[in-house]
Amino acid sequence: MTDPIQPIAAHEVLRQAATPTPDLSAQAQRFEQLMAQTSPPDMAATQAPAQQHQTPMARTIESLDEASRHVVADMQRFVAEAPTMDLQTLTTRQIELNLQVATQGLQFTACTSVAQSSKNGLQTLMKNQ
Repeated sequence: MTDPIQPIAAHEVLRQAATPTPDLSAQAQRFEQLMAQTSPPDMAATQAPAQQHQTPMARTIESLDEASRHVVADMQRFVAEAPTMDLQTLTTRQIELNLQVATQGLQFTACTSVAQSSKNGLQTLMKNQ
């Protein structure tokens, strides 16, 4: 069974939104330096800082993605084991998988709705300014 989506604290979102952004010229210079390199940077080194400062939405999407992978793996395992199962076990596993798929679909729909309403709210805010 997948873990439920954790609630997002509004004060945490507002705190992150109020955090000043880095200087754009410094970011542009860093981008030009990275593009000038002949070999790609070490992926482990570049991903570590990004994982430390994930937004609540990024964590939610990562959680949803992991849960989706888990459901697909369970389904593949079920298909492989189904021919050797007795009728009662087969029915039980099928019901469990149906519940997992329904739960995953509900979580996906909820996340999509939150993302859509956030986008609409941001668009409204930008129009009103």
